[in-house]
Amino acid sequence: MTLILILDLAVIALLCATAVIRGFEGTLPLASFLLILFPNESQIHLPGLFDLTTQRLIVLVLIALYVFMGKARRQGNGKKAKVPNGLLILLLLAWMFVSTLNSVVFAISLKSVLSQLCDFLIPYYIFSKVISKSETVHEILFAFVAAVSICSVFGAVEAYTGWNVRSLFPWVASRFDLGAGAVTTERGIRVQSTFGHPILFGGALAMAIPLALYLIPIVRDSLQRAFLWVGLMLMFLNIYKTGSRGPWLALILSLGVLLLFGQGRMRRYLFAVGLLSAVVLILRPGVWESLDKTYGATESQDSVESASYRWRYELYHLAGRELDKSFTRAMWGYGPESFYYLGLTMPFYQDGEVRTVRVESCDSSVVALVMETGYVGFLLAAAILIKAALATFLNFRRMPRPNDLFYLVLFSNMLAFYFLMTNVAIYAWGQQAYMLWIIMTLAMTYPQLPAPQFVHNAPLPG
Repeated sequence: MTLILILDLAVIALLCATAVIRGFEGTLPLASFLLILFPNESQIHLPGLFDLTTQRLIVLVLIALYVFMGKARRQGNGKKAKVPNGLLILLLLAWMFVSTLNSVVFAISLKSVLSQLCDFLIPYYIFSKVISKSETVHEILFAFVAAVSICSVFGAVEAYTGWNVRSLFPWVASRFDLGAGAVTTERGIRVQSTFGHPILFGGALAMAIPLALYLIPIVRDSLQRAFLWVGLMLMFLNIYKTGSRGPWLALILSLGVLLLFGQGRMRRYLFAVGLLSAVVLILRPGVWESLDKTYGATESQDSVESASYRWRYELYHLAGRELDKSFTRAMWGYGPESFYYLGLTMPFYQDGEVRTVRVESCDSSVVALVMETGYVGFLLAAAILIKAALATFLNFRRMPRPNDLFYLVLFSNMLAFYFLMTNVAIYAWGQQAYMLWIIMTLAMTYPQLPAPQFVHNAPLPG
């Protein structure tokens, strides 16, 4: 507890000092960095209220600074900047409250909705209202890469020693309930660094790696460029060490988009990364063997990996069957965060026979959204996510080269996250969710900035 208090006080002091020195907008990159860096275990339990995580403390400090120091950006017509997707987000929030009123676990659902409002929607609002300079956008992207790179240092230590930085904090039960030690399976140690699960860490890595590739030719300072290259190598090491198939595929999808639509230096970097990967596979045949073994286990009918893979498909059938039982539940679901309290069971083929198993996990944010907020809530959430991605891709197509690359990279980030939503509980909690909402903010706010123009010598922190 003492460590958490010291860290929280340091966070408050850093944010306030930065706001005094650089102005409120100048605190946003630092806040982005800190939101990703701290684990969920860095929290103070307030009995009868909520858990004050360091991330929530950061948001509360941002709210206070915004009230006293924030200045909303003005558009060309002199009006205050609009919040992108604002109406859809308000409709989703309202529908989540409707779902909460009909929840099978009202108190838990209410806390879940308030948590999403505070953790993600308020930062989305603040960032979209305040950001007025392209330099701030670049600094926020750099902050994400810097935070994930530092997490990758912790991950490298974890991979080769088994020590996890989360062990410094009091253990906190989560939906994955893996504790604070290293996650060891037949695949060896699966690193998770400060994240709640190796898959969540892998999701953040799948988003940060394209951002690093984008930033390398932009930075002015040679030390920053060296930091990005070192961070990039560490991130590749860590995403392999997570032992998570979903993030591997998400990264391949993301880099594939950059290779297909990218130009010039980005393609050269991707070819260099591919060549380096091929060299590693040749020099370290054990890496290829482990990847081949994981793929073979997925294809096998009796392995843990295969059961995990098939389980995700069964969840979709389960959601359809449960919602078909009641029209009202199909409309508004069972209430946010209610899935784990429904006591569901289903037949599942395991160890060569069909068993009736209790459903205690939901490895799909898509299924969770449908079950907990109904088809209406899911469609509203999907509309927000798809509209952000579509607008970003259209801006990529409209922008002249090489300035279009910014939008392409953020579009690839969104695709990677959306893909993971289909097979990971990744949407409404964790550091990677902060990345998604802020990246959507950046992508949709940037066209509103005066005379938008990304240049390849934009200043970054340091």
